[in-house]
Amino acid sequence: MPPDRRVQRIVRVRTGCLTCRRRKKKCDETHPICAGCRRNELDCRWPAPVPASRGPDHDQDAPVSTTEGRQPSFSEALEQLDEMAMPEGLLTQREPSISSSAGQSVTADDHPEDSLLHIEPCTQRRVSTATQSTVNADALVASFSAGNVLPRSLSLLPGYDSESYQLLSHYLATTADCMANGSTPINPFLVQIVPLAFSSDLLLQLVITQSAAHRAFRSRDESDTIAHNHYTKALQHFRRGVTDFIDGKESNPLMLLVGALLMCFTETAKGDMNGTIFDHLSAANSLLVKLLAQSDSAVPRDLKDFVIEYYTYTATVSMISIDARFSGQLFLNLDLEQRSRELLRTQYVGNLCGCWLELLLLIPCIFDLGRQWSMDDTQAVIPTADDIAMFASLQAQVLRWSPYPSVGPEVHLAGLIFQQAILIYLYTSLGGFQYSRDGMYRGLVETGVTEAMSYLGELSPSARINSGLCWPIAVVGSCLLDTEQQDCLRKRLISMTETFGLGNMHRTLLLLEAMWQLPASDAGPWNICRAMQQNQIWISFA
Repeated sequence: MPPDRRVQRIVRVRTGCLTCRRRKKKCDETHPICAGCRRNELDCRWPAPVPASRGPDHDQDAPVSTTEGRQPSFSEALEQLDEMAMPEGLLTQREPSISSSAGQSVTADDHPEDSLLHIEPCTQRRVSTATQSTVNADALVASFSAGNVLPRSLSLLPGYDSESYQLLSHYLATTADCMANGSTPINPFLVQIVPLAFSSDLLLQLVITQSAAHRAFRSRDESDTIAHNHYTKALQHFRRGVTDFIDGKESNPLMLLVGALLMCFTETAKGDMNGTIFDHLSAANSLLVKLLAQSDSAVPRDLKDFVIEYYTYTATVSMISIDARFSGQLFLNLDLEQRSRELLRTQYVGNLCGCWLELLLLIPCIFDLGRQWSMDDTQAVIPTADDIAMFASLQAQVLRWSPYPSVGPEVHLAGLIFQQAILIYLYTSLGGFQYSRDGMYRGLVETGVTEAMSYLGELSPSARINSGLCWPIAVVGSCLLDTEQQDCLRKRLISMTETFGLGNMHRTLLLLEAMWQLPASDAGPWNICRAMQQNQIWISFA
C-alpha cells in the first residue's frame, strides 16, 4: 500500500518560477518565461534575488533580514516556510497596501496566492451566527479583498509567539461572535476589523489584547498575566501611534480611530470599572472628526458606516454614566449626529445598533433636556414652554418609531426593548423618579417597565442580540422595586454573563445590585451615575 500522502512533507522546487511553485508543477527554469507558463499562457513570475543564506548558528527566531531597509518580499518569506501549504486563489485582484499608523505595511504587489496565512478552503458557507461557532474561511478570505490588504504570518512578526496565535484564533472563533449582536448575517468584527488588523501592528495587537481580556474574564482569572501583558503592550502601541499622529508622522487617522474604538471594546470585554473607556472615547471623537473631513473615497463605504455606527453606539449609551448635574459633556456633536442620520435614510441595520439607531440618536437630546431640570437639587425647576414642547416632540418620536419590517424576530424584540427603555429615560428626566402615589407619571413609568420586562421574557438570555442590551437592561432595572422582578433580571444577567463572558454584563449586575439597596426615591436611570460614584463602579454599558 502506498504511503499516506497527507503526512508527507511537501517538497517545493526552490529554483523554479513562482507560478510553477504555486501550481506544484515542475519548471524547466527557462528565463524570462518558462515552458509551462508559455504553454498555459500564464504570467511567469520569478522571485527577487535572495541574499546569501544565514549561518547555522543564526537564531532562527530572529526577524527576517532585509537589505537596504526594504521589506522582505513574499517570495523570500516562502523560502522559510517550505512546509506550509498555501491556499489557492485567495484574491483575484492586486491592490495597493494600507499602511499602519504604528507599524509596517503589507505589500500587495506580490502574487495573492503567496499569502502567508494558511486558511483551509471552504465553499459557499456563511459566517456562523452561533456564539461558539467556528469562523468560516470563505467569509474571512473575502474580507481580505474588501479591505485591500494581504494577511501576514504571525511567525514573521517580532514579538508575536504561539500564544498570540492562540489568542487570534480565540478572537476569530469566539470574541468576534460575542461582540456582534447578530443583527446581520455579516459580522463586521470579522469582515471589517480583521483585514485592518493584518495591515497594522497596532490593530493586530489590539485585537489580540481584546481576545486576551475576553478569554481571561470567561475563565474568571483577573490575575491573568498574559492578558495584563498584552493590555500593557496595546497601550504602548496606541500611545506611540497617537504621538506619531500629533507629530505629523502619520496623516491617516483611520488606524488610530479604529484602535481607539477597539480599546473601548477591550474595556467592555474585561469589565473595566474605572471609567477608562471614556478616555478612549474622547480620543476616538477627535480622530473621527478628522477622518470624516477627508474625502469619502479615502475609506471604503462599508467600513466608514461601521465606524460611524461603532462610535455612535458607544457614545450614546455611555452618556447615562455622566452626572447631568455637573457636566454637559456630549460625546456626539452635531456633525457626527448628522453623519449617523444619513445612515437612517438607507434603513441601516448594524451589529451594534441593530435597527434602533434612530432611538439612540434621541439620547443626547433627552440628556440635555434632563440636565436642565436637574442642575439644582435644592428647588424644583419649572419647565418652560420650550421644555414642554421639546418633551412632547421627543415622546412622539419614540412612540411612532417601529422596527424595520425586514429584521428578524430577535432584532425586532430588542428594538421594542430599547423603545421602552428610551421612554423610561425620557419620563424620568422630568425630575428623577419622583411621583405622586396614583399619578399619571407613575403610571407611564411603570407601564414602560412592565412592557420592557415582558419583551425581555420573550427573548432567550443566550440569544446573540443580548450582547447589545446592557443599556436598556440597566435603565429598566434601575426602576425595579419589586423583588421578584429584580430576581428575574438578576438571573438573566447571570445567564448572559455565563453565555457571552463579557465583563460589562457582570458589572451591570453589580451596579443594579447596589441600586436595589437604595430607597425608591433614589431609583431610576438618572441616579445611575450617582450609584456609580458611591460604589466606584464606572462603566459605559457599551
